[in-house]
Amino acid sequence: MIRAVIFDMFETLVSLFIGRTYFSENIRDDLENAGVSLDEFRDAWHKTEIGRSRGEYTMAEGLTETLRLIGYDEGKIPAAVEMVVRKRREALGDTFSAIPEESVQLLKDLHERGYKIGLISNCFSDECEMIKESVLFPYFDAVRLSYECGINKPDPAVFTSICEELGVTPQECLYVGDGGSKELYAARAVGMKAAQAMWFREGMFEPHVPCPVLGEFDHLAVQADVLAEAAKPDYEATDHITPEEYMEMRRAVGWSEFPLEQAKEGLAHSAYLCCLRDAGKPIALARVIWDHGYVVYIADIIVLPPYQGSGLGRELMNRVIAFIKSILKPGYRVMISLQAAKGKEEFYKKFGFTPRPTEEHGCGMHQWMEG
Repeated sequence: MIRAVIFDMFETLVSLFIGRTYFSENIRDDLENAGVSLDEFRDAWHKTEIGRSRGEYTMAEGLTETLRLIGYDEGKIPAAVEMVVRKRREALGDTFSAIPEESVQLLKDLHERGYKIGLISNCFSDECEMIKESVLFPYFDAVRLSYECGINKPDPAVFTSICEELGVTPQECLYVGDGGSKELYAARAVGMKAAQAMWFREGMFEPHVPCPVLGEFDHLAVQADVLAEAAKPDYEATDHITPEEYMEMRRAVGWSEFPLEQAKEGLAHSAYLCCLRDAGKPIALARVIWDHGYVVYIADIIVLPPYQGSGLGRELMNRVIAFIKSILKPGYRVMISLQAAKGKEEFYKKFGFTPRPTEEHGCGMHQWMEG
């Protein structure tokens, strides 16, 4: 059961793309006679990023170091730093004066429903100050701001330590973020349930989009979806299913049937099997066949109709991909194939599967043969 919801800050609860934006290209353009290209400036700017985010430099100190790295006129550095710091604060002012009411209401609703609320944010000195002064800050029961704690995402220590302060296990936590800094992978790796926040994506622009859309995580379209995600029931995951249960599931989704003895043999020779159960009843199934060489075949992904659309298919695929990664030795490559049910092609595309035919490959083909 989920007892705590832990948030990222930027592009999750607030957005840097609202109002005035002030990114590296804006800083470079504001520097008088910078003498370096935008790429050269960005390279120097990013060299100070970890230090700025871990509290080794204030924003002003990090910018001063950056300007020295690009050989900027030493006498002009103080004025340039003052200007950039001011413009960053103005842009951040737009961000924190336009906090969506939906973000505030979400934290209120979670608090009223008894959830613990945490915050993990990679941030610089000016962002740290703005976060602590914001209307959101009083709602957090535990906070990890990288500038203050000296640890950045995706370091697992930042995730485990906040769980300890909240008094919950990672398995009792839902982590919500846009996906930057590999945060969703890190949260999942320590045992948290992780979901990608999507509601600010339309306002983002390159090259500053923190993370692409990640098909292997649940997507939350609006802030209120967090409440439903946190309240989803926990299903028992088992590695077994009886032939009778298996055939019943196939009938429920309109798939072909075959003798129970044949089903028993097929299940017994599966390389991987995951059956999700609700109160003991099978509701979703994944099954993989592997020749112990380069051929991996995803034989079954079944979700019973009453449970379709609830994210169980995505959960099964995540488990399958994790299994396949676990069998890969260094230097190994495997070909993963499947036959998508009609209308489910887009679902599998999110996991990197390519429909055939392509310019290089012909149609997939099959036939049934009876004994």
